[in-house]
Amino acid sequence: MLFLAVVSWFLNRRDIPAKPNIFYYAIIRETAILGLFFTRCKIKKVNTNQEPKKKRYLLVCNHQSNFDAIVAFKCLKEYPLICVTKPSNLSIPVAGKWMRYAGFIPISRDDIKQAAEAISTASKYIKEDRSSICIFPEGKRNFEDGVLDFHAGSFKIAYRSKCPIVISSLKNTKMIKKRFPFRRTKVRYSILKVLEYDEYKDKSTSEIASYAQQLILEDLGR
Repeated sequence: MLFLAVVSWFLNRRDIPAKPNIFYYAIIRETAILGLFFTRCKIKKVNTNQEPKKKRYLLVCNHQSNFDAIVAFKCLKEYPLICVTKPSNLSIPVAGKWMRYAGFIPISRDDIKQAAEAISTASKYIKEDRSSICIFPEGKRNFEDGVLDFHAGSFKIAYRSKCPIVISSLKNTKMIKKRFPFRRTKVRYSILKVLEYDEYKDKSTSEIASYAQQLILEDLGR
């Protein structure tokens, strides 16, 4: 943490990289996974062997806590997994600068033009074979049971890059913070379906969003 803090003094927060930086991403990923270890989180992985090989992809998942992306980092290792995130996360002291330099993409629900630019950037990362993209279509954390309505626009990233869509679910991550540090938390991460471009190219983004949401709801109910 001291290393991250010292180096962050030399990073200009206003710089927007033209592509993901693997060095900064690797530092963020390993630091986050180390932090997850100290929370005593035990992850059960289900069907993670379905992660596309030799293909960049769009990862969509339900959103329960700030640990969701970290669990995905740990479970999916084939490629760098750059997140689409709310702009305020890139202003977090120390961590925000590292995320920006790694290539994390800010997206604003209230600014249509900026959201379109974010989708374009994410699509470019995939098409240029630089990284896979992780996005939470609910748009915010859901602290209740179930899943919030998915934003169909999230799936435009897949359309533009013609990449596979990896539909996955997370269960029990919202309990990590509540149980730390005295109790261990068991988390389940599952890949439910990998949609290839030919399987969804004739469907609307709303249809795909509804399909993904229903798959996750059914899995969470098991």
